[in-house]
Amino acid sequence: MLVVAACLVAQGCAAAPPQTSADASGSPPASEPLPEPSPPQTGTETETAAPVDEDVPVSERWERVPGLPDDSGWERGLYDVSAASPDLAWAAGYHGWEDSVEMTLRHWNGSGWQELPAGYTGSLAAVDADGPGNVWAVGGGSFDKPVALHWDGGSWRRHRSPMSTRDVAVDGARVVLISSSQVMEGDGTRWTKKLGVRSPEAELRAVSAGDGHTWIAGTRMDRPMIWHGSAGGYRQAELPDAPESGTLGAVWQNGPSDVWAVGATGENPLVMRWDGSSWKRAALPPDWRGNATSVTAFGPDDVWIASLRTEAAPKHVVLLHWDGRTWTRERSPSPGEVTRAVIERIPGTSQVWLATSIANGDSESIVLYRRR
Repeated sequence: MLVVAACLVAQGCAAAPPQTSADASGSPPASEPLPEPSPPQTGTETETAAPVDEDVPVSERWERVPGLPDDSGWERGLYDVSAASPDLAWAAGYHGWEDSVEMTLRHWNGSGWQELPAGYTGSLAAVDADGPGNVWAVGGGSFDKPVALHWDGGSWRRHRSPMSTRDVAVDGARVVLISSSQVMEGDGTRWTKKLGVRSPEAELRAVSAGDGHTWIAGTRMDRPMIWHGSAGGYRQAELPDAPESGTLGAVWQNGPSDVWAVGATGENPLVMRWDGSSWKRAALPPDWRGNATSVTAFGPDDVWIASLRTEAAPKHVVLLHWDGRTWTRERSPSPGEVTRAVIERIPGTSQVWLATSIANGDSESIVLYRRR
């Protein structure tokens, strides 16, 4: 879901997606050899206050949550986070450099993060949970075989993936995979192509699914693009209120009549909302800057968006919140320049996860926060 400079961003330096089967604790079977961990290279962390957005308060409700022991090392990052409950969450990404890049998958057990060895080269691009016993993690890139992994509540199992996958959405037994140009639906055993778009004019970037509906955000000819899938097939949505130029890179569905898609238009965050009858652009103050890279929600009146300020030094993240009447902003603490940010609501609470990548030399490291 995101981009920065050269090696930082691409799932290229951090290759792209794959995985395995596990025991009830979420660890893959012992029969498969575990990859050797990359030697951590500790970066220097310095608390930095952003000279821009000085009017945006740093909220004291954000607390840094310890990750894995080598999260401060060089060349590691997270691309996605998904939570099923206060005691269950998963995060997917990569660690390593160039041809030694390996997939990483971690599990939150309510008190700490634990690594689940993936055992494949490349990066895990996305993870989505539709409950504690139905989690899919996907990935694979240009130089690595596609991977789709399923957690059924007792073990991880690898399934055949029909393509190199950019994002995944789980809706009960229905799993939706997208690449930059294709949409596939299936159950892990059989996959059916549902949509293909012409590249490079169009690019699919993110997917959300639920209640039999699928929403896909992307861009076509430098303009925002959204597709809607249902029992009747896939159709491109009309966006009469969208700007003439811009991109959409994340989407969240609260229900069939409440969907949010976010991105950027120029230097401003772009927020679009489906109300059951039409897509409308949210009215944000014109002086707000940033690229909205991630969106999550507890409901129509409690929506959170992570917006990156990469054009200002130091790079940082601003959190946007909609309470049903008003948009507000706040910042989380940061030990350095933020190059990637993913936000995820924690079901059963009013808390959210924020997974950030922090610049570390010409690479990045991982820092996790939770808002209480």
